[in-house]
Amino acid sequence: MKKFLLYGHGGSYNHGAEAIVRTTVDMLRKQNKNCEISLSTHFKNQDKEFNLPVDQFLERNPVSLEKEKKSGNQGLYTAEVYEETLAAINKETVALSVGGDNYCYPNWHKWKVIHERALEAGAKSVLWSCSIEPDQINQDMLKTLESHHLITARESLTYEALKSRGLNNAVLVSDIAFLLEPEEVTLPKNFIRGNTVAINVSPLTARKEASKDILKKGVWNLIHFILNHTDMAIALIPHVTMPMDNDFAYLEDIYGGIQDKARISLVGTDYNVRQLKYIISQCRYGIFARTHASIAAYSTGIPAVAIGYSVKAQGIAKDLNMEEYVLPVNNISNSFSLLDRFKLLCHEEEEIKRTLTNQKQIIEGRANRNITSLNAMLFQEENGYDQKK
Repeated sequence: MKKFLLYGHGGSYNHGAEAIVRTTVDMLRKQNKNCEISLSTHFKNQDKEFNLPVDQFLERNPVSLEKEKKSGNQGLYTAEVYEETLAAINKETVALSVGGDNYCYPNWHKWKVIHERALEAGAKSVLWSCSIEPDQINQDMLKTLESHHLITARESLTYEALKSRGLNNAVLVSDIAFLLEPEEVTLPKNFIRGNTVAINVSPLTARKEASKDILKKGVWNLIHFILNHTDMAIALIPHVTMPMDNDFAYLEDIYGGIQDKARISLVGTDYNVRQLKYIISQCRYGIFARTHASIAAYSTGIPAVAIGYSVKAQGIAKDLNMEEYVLPVNNISNSFSLLDRFKLLCHEEEEIKRTLTNQKQIIEGRANRNITSLNAMLFQEENGYDQKK
């Protein structure tokens, strides 16, 4: 029986993280019907609330976590914090680092601890459906990346960065969440099927803006234009609702600043990621700060502007021929930048739909490559061709 460990997951209030885990579990079970899947998570309560279909949850040690916080030395207690995860690894384990962009941040070393434990145990270690900022790949990170049995890079900018540094264990894929199946739900109040603009903006993006509140002012200008010059409705859609990074709170503030709410929906926080994808799929356009909200639109043929702040937004859009519709947050120079990009989206609506239709089969094929590459690596290992030995 195959034994899979998914780690690097911060909790399902980040619905992008939920999308990766949920789709990965679905695909693993299709290929390995009797497999055992454990999930190392920061917030088991969130994952249980959204019914993630795994066999076992592995949690952080709260005492050690508090010790690390008090010490101010990030990484000092990592092995203690993740002791339950580390103890679950043996030579039968296939460890998948599912955080997506975890290696884009300075605290990536904590995932290295779990990866190295997998290598010590004779397990397989995979960096899964990931993005990595090219300019953050230093020698320390490069050594860690080289030691993975497989890296599935979810966009070409990451893949090219890895290849240019001599890595031969990377495969170009698309984000596995392109394969996420939507789940039909009753649409929110004031929603007009096929004629609604989805808007997702986030406090994370706002923290990277060029001048204070320029993003919020831009959204208000966009909303006023839609209400005053079109017959479309608006759905404000949160995609991350973590206490310290809460789209809903940010969108609620925007919603509160609009006087006429007859054509506006503030989507609640009780939808899972499949349901959010369904709501997005019933829109006409989308403006998204969160990557997996953009992916929900791209994969269902909805023209979208991605408000980018990292390599993942740029790379995913590039591979879909959608680079023109990425607006880097630091390029939002005035409160009408977002509206200008939305007008471009409207003007080129049919062309964008054709592009997304033409790319759909290619992108879904690449998303499936996450699994086929994993299967190929495991087949080689089972037949004595383990490249890490």
